[in-house]
Amino acid sequence: MEKETFHLRFALKLVILLILMLIPIYSIYSQTNKSSCNCAKSEFTKGTKADTVYHLSNGKNIALCGYFESKIKKTEVSEFTLTVCGQNKVIDFWGAVLTCRLQVKKDTLLIHVIKDLPYGKNLKFQPTIWSTEKIYFSGQKTLRKMVLNRQIPKYNQAEISNVITTFEIAKPGLDDNKLILVNELFIASISGSKKARQYFHEFKTKFGILDGVYQEEYIDLTGMLALWDKK
Repeated sequence: MEKETFHLRFALKLVILLILMLIPIYSIYSQTNKSSCNCAKSEFTKGTKADTVYHLSNGKNIALCGYFESKIKKTEVSEFTLTVCGQNKVIDFWGAVLTCRLQVKKDTLLIHVIKDLPYGKNLKFQPTIWSTEKIYFSGQKTLRKMVLNRQIPKYNQAEISNVITTFEIAKPGLDDNKLILVNELFIASISGSKKARQYFHEFKTKFGILDGVYQEEYIDLTGMLALWDKK
């Protein structure tokens, strides 16, 4: 009886030892599987090696190929694609004009579009979440939903009046102050000022022909205002 007990204990110890030996191997295999996820080939980015992979709580993994503003912290990214791991087609491409922060929230990947907007003390520009796109799944189907951040701080009546007066007395010609002004007109417009909205539309002709950075900024803000009105 004692001999049988000895053999039983020995066999049990051997099984436990084997399990302990297999755990690190499984762990390495699991990590290798996760890190082997690549982006699908596309015309938008060079190569398919993922810069980072986002792991969702439902087991789905999404690979990102693109350009991070900070390679160390990997906080903000632009000009990038996303691919569901194992698929040969990108979800989409986010262009160079966008600055985004990505965040995993359980079974959803959040893509926050960041825009510098003038509000707060002395109407200084603040990095602000303008919109958030949600990427999630229903079975094997990839779903997307975009929502605007309607909690962006608005101007009070005194701030709106100052912006309107600044526009009315501004001299012709394009300079850095005009870039600030068009952004202030945008915030005043979403704050509910009809006069500011009128001046925002007049901006494209009041100071001269828009080109370069002035044209890009105006087109960007015009699209944002249209989205604000639509949603």
